[in-house]
Amino acid sequence: MNSPALVLHQWCISPYCVKVRKVLDFKQLPYRIEDYGGLRALKVRSLSPSGKLPVLDYGEQRIEDSSAIVRMLDERHPTPPLFPASVDRHLVHMLEDWADESLYWYELWLRLSDPQALERAAAAACAGRPRYERALFKLGLSRQRSKLVAQGIGRYPPETVLTNLRGHFAALEGRLHDHAWLAGDAPSLADIAVAAQLDEVVRTSALVAELRALPALWEWLQRCDFPSAAAR
Repeated sequence: MNSPALVLHQWCISPYCVKVRKVLDFKQLPYRIEDYGGLRALKVRSLSPSGKLPVLDYGEQRIEDSSAIVRMLDERHPTPPLFPASVDRHLVHMLEDWADESLYWYELWLRLSDPQALERAAAAACAGRPRYERALFKLGLSRQRSKLVAQGIGRYPPETVLTNLRGHFAALEGRLHDHAWLAGDAPSLADIAVAAQLDEVVRTSALVAELRALPALWEWLQRCDFPSAAAR
């Protein structure tokens, strides 16, 4: 099946956008990227009712929300599948939701609690934009601290958050010590969703050294970096 033109509208540092990019690469679908770093982020509200990214243009169709996008892609481009017959589909569903709704908040907390991580995130998001926009973008990111408090993770002392996150790292390491992939013997959406969150930890956080020290987890994370067929 020939794919229509694909355009991914993204924030490059968003793990949800990373998830869609990984699925596109996993399925070897060529696509073009439109980044909304710096003040260009103000244009996002014109793309979708929610004002959120990722948004994918699939020919004449426009789809928002990472989960809706990847399921549409899997339906229209079923090879390779995101839910292989050899994996536990229910576990895939739960792990994707855990990555999107729990692990994400740890990644955001790491980004906002460490000034160096925040600086690296702003630099990545504003690459190619006028330099003054970096300070404005960083200010916008900093304002998301209120979301951490509302969600709950921002109410705990740092040592508690880090202990809990390291527990998640240890659980993943234990799972991957005995399994090549998270939900079975083939890569699935579970691997892509979890790896997308951890990729952003690797990009900006000082905890990258701790991830490197977990051999099964680190090796798996490299395998989740699928070769791209994208025309970027």
